[in-house]
Amino acid sequence: MYRIGEALIGDGPELAHVDLLIGDKFGPVGQAFANGLSNLSVGHTPLTSVI
Repeated sequence: MYRIGEALIGDGPELAHVDLLIGDKFGPVGQAFANGLSNLSVGHTPLTSVI
């Protein structure tokens, strides 16, 4: 089982966009996380927080 969420808060240069994936690191969430780190997009800096 996994859960996916997204949030936007603030506006203009103070805008924060959060995408949240909760699930097993050996399941679909773990695979998506590994793909996200290894397939970077030009102009986008990956930022990762672990809670």
